[in-house]
Amino acid sequence: MGGKEVDVDSAVAGGGPIPPKRLFTWIDVDEHLMVLASHSLLPDWLDRADSWWDGLELSVGTDIEQTTVERWLNETFGQGSTAVRNDTLYLKLDDPRTNDFIGLPVRLEHSDSEAGYAPRRPVLRDRHITRMSGKPLDRPKCEFADGVQLVAFHSFKGGVGRTVHAVAMADAIAAQGGRVLLVDADLEAPGITWMYKSQSGSMDFCYEDLLALLHASEDGTWDSVVEFGEAYLPNQQVGRYGEHGSVSILPASRRTLLGPPRIDPAILLTPDRPQYFLTEAIAGLAARIGAEVAIVDLRAGASELSAPILLDPRVQRVFVTSLSHQSLSGTKDLVRQLMRRAPSLQGRDPASAVVVTQYRPDIHGAQLGSECAELSDILAESLQGPEGSDTDGEADALDRGVLTQPLCSPFREELLALSSTWDAVVRALNMCRVSDVLKPLLLVPPPRVVVDDPSALVEPRELRRRLAKTAFDLVYAEQGAMASADGFLVTDAMSRLIGDHRTEPPVALVIGAKGSGKTFMFAKACAARTWQQFADDSGIEGSRLDAPIVPVLESPNLDSTTNSAQVLRDSFARRLGGAEADTYQTIVDLLRRGLQTLGTDEIAWRRLWLRCLCAAAGRNDTDREPEDILADIAKLSSAVFVIDGLEDLLQTMTPVENQVALRVLLVDVVNWLRAMRGRPLGLLVFVRQDLVGRAVPQNSGQLMARFGPYALNWGQEDALRLALWVARSADALPRGAVPDVDDLSYEDVTQALIPLWGWKLGTEKSKEARSHLWVPAALGDFNNQVQARDVVLFLADAATKSLPDHGWDDRLLVPSAMRRALLSCSRQKIDAIQQENQEVGGLLVKIENNSGGVTVPFQLKDIGLKPDEAAFLIESGVFARDPDGRYWVAEIYRHGLGLGSARRARVLWR
Repeated sequence: MGGKEVDVDSAVAGGGPIPPKRLFTWIDVDEHLMVLASHSLLPDWLDRADSWWDGLELSVGTDIEQTTVERWLNETFGQGSTAVRNDTLYLKLDDPRTNDFIGLPVRLEHSDSEAGYAPRRPVLRDRHITRMSGKPLDRPKCEFADGVQLVAFHSFKGGVGRTVHAVAMADAIAAQGGRVLLVDADLEAPGITWMYKSQSGSMDFCYEDLLALLHASEDGTWDSVVEFGEAYLPNQQVGRYGEHGSVSILPASRRTLLGPPRIDPAILLTPDRPQYFLTEAIAGLAARIGAEVAIVDLRAGASELSAPILLDPRVQRVFVTSLSHQSLSGTKDLVRQLMRRAPSLQGRDPASAVVVTQYRPDIHGAQLGSECAELSDILAESLQGPEGSDTDGEADALDRGVLTQPLCSPFREELLALSSTWDAVVRALNMCRVSDVLKPLLLVPPPRVVVDDPSALVEPRELRRRLAKTAFDLVYAEQGAMASADGFLVTDAMSRLIGDHRTEPPVALVIGAKGSGKTFMFAKACAARTWQQFADDSGIEGSRLDAPIVPVLESPNLDSTTNSAQVLRDSFARRLGGAEADTYQTIVDLLRRGLQTLGTDEIAWRRLWLRCLCAAAGRNDTDREPEDILADIAKLSSAVFVIDGLEDLLQTMTPVENQVALRVLLVDVVNWLRAMRGRPLGLLVFVRQDLVGRAVPQNSGQLMARFGPYALNWGQEDALRLALWVARSADALPRGAVPDVDDLSYEDVTQALIPLWGWKLGTEKSKEARSHLWVPAALGDFNNQVQARDVVLFLADAATKSLPDHGWDDRLLVPSAMRRALLSCSRQKIDAIQQENQEVGGLLVKIENNSGGVTVPFQLKDIGLKPDEAAFLIESGVFARDPDGRYWVAEIYRHGLGLGSARRARVLWR
């Protein structure tokens, strides 16, 4: 991992040249010089090097003597590599048939010209080897005509699914209403051409025609050629995409006889034509027929047939590979080579992408993750920082990480033997949902949301104020949640919990990380007062359980909890015929005395926990066993006991007594209540996930799986739904823009969020990351979890920071404000964890104290952590460890800890 680069001949290592192992011919000499040039290892006095069958020509400065050249050749090709015969310098070649000196003549040409700075063309190998060969090509001077976006599909090996994915992208864009020009540029083994020809499509104008006409153009422009192609391409459309969408096919050739291409695209790159003549002509042709996107299916391999298109940084380069070693290795080497010559500029050029195909999730899971991480590293290294960025650079690594996540297309048997016709192939691709893999690359944004009454639109600044106020009120929503059961997002976990217990009380654990909404759900349940009312408030129909909700323990962080919870306890006590229930403090004192006196006696701990339930019901009779008291309570009334705030009581799980106390509650007490006949009494324990793992180390996986359906796990899609719900609750979106959040698919959610934060972190045609991918990546940890509180805090902060910005009226959250909000959210998250979770917080303090000058990824010695501490942070989702033994930190933690990023952010890939 980490993008380590290895050249075929190992010509360079440690910053210096390694002599080649074999020099048989001038081709070996030329290859070694090219590798040196690509690593900027040619001397300043060497302007140009040209290897020929009859000699090596070196253009050098006028003051350079032959001895200087001879010394450099010996250093570069190995000592003893030169000899002077009859005043001619020779470079030694290897010949196993003789011990005589066999050499290639070296001819020096003294020149004052800066030959190394001659114009270069987008080809894999420069015509002359110069010092510029190690530098990127000159950037294009302008964008493509009419904003056309050019996408090139390429693969190092054939048979990996390159063509079918190009077709799937064209079909998906057209299905969204976009117009596509699909070019079959595989002149040696065309695929699109064959399926189009089998469809009996018109073959009047082809890619070879385009190349030949461009080659024949005398004025060095492509205008007349585009007019020529426009006359025929309307007849070369496929599919039925309605009024707006269309796919126009440019087949590879009209020839009936197989054979090599008649014209090489590189032939067009003459000095009298623009540097990127071919790509600009293809974009011009697309614009002429009204297409917004041109998709080019290229020849496989390291071929000059593909180079003029791949080496234009304005092109979206999509590399397709399987997990076979040859395909992967070749893809990695080729991508590195291409990206050295034509790197992408973040925010200006589209980021290159990799599609990994033909893998089986059940077999290749570990390999897939490792290879995707390395491929992402390679792509991110080639994506240079944004030009003129309006941020302090802290979020650039995250942007690169989101933009360069590989796409994974699993093996599908239906694609092994495709039908011959275009329509049949497209049907198979749609049946296999291949286009779903390519969604992050689709270049046509979804249609804009239609507003019911445009005249009722509110100023963006006012909408931002509404969003900021509502989100800030919700950041610590639990503090007011006891007062009202209105207005909360019903998650899938909540729906399952209530839906599974319409007629009998639940006895379950509600497990979630800090900030996942456990206390909020606890408070909303208490605000409803009864289980049936809680179900009604949640929109769950059919509940017939009118059982009181009885809080036993609650978080002391809730301002209004103590009195409100005590009201519920006293109300249940009166229902049972008593007077008042024990107070929160009395119950806490019982437990604290138990922590001091009961030690690891599990039976004693079970009785103590049961006695706490009795105390919450006003029946704490110390002369009777708590089991008997609960049996009597069950005869009088059903109830749902709820427990929250365990982390405040236990503080840390280091003492073994704390572990035993929590384990008995989570296992023994739960099992005892579930064993009661008719299950009259329920219990919900809201508990943090890391506490479960520490209290039940042997079987925590089984325990969490048992109650997994009720766990408060906020994945990426859940985070997006929460963001949409908050914006809708704030009345911050246009009327008619957001239907009921619960009824929306993932695609509908991402579209409904466009008025909130745009389709991208830039304009629709910018090369920035998609907003709905960036936000979960920014806020998520390495357990694929996004905490609800972080989402709400992010919205509040981003809305506030968006207030001064008037240049983005198409969205509420301004891109620069979103990036700055990530930084402040990260710092606040670190502060909150240090206050709320002593174990994780203590380790974060340790990292923060040692973070000066440390960049991610790092070794443990860099930050002074022990392996067991790092393992705990991995379990908590803060750290991830790669196969090279280096550690990564989730972005939501990295910024707050003051850690830098060496290359890119390690983010979750879908």
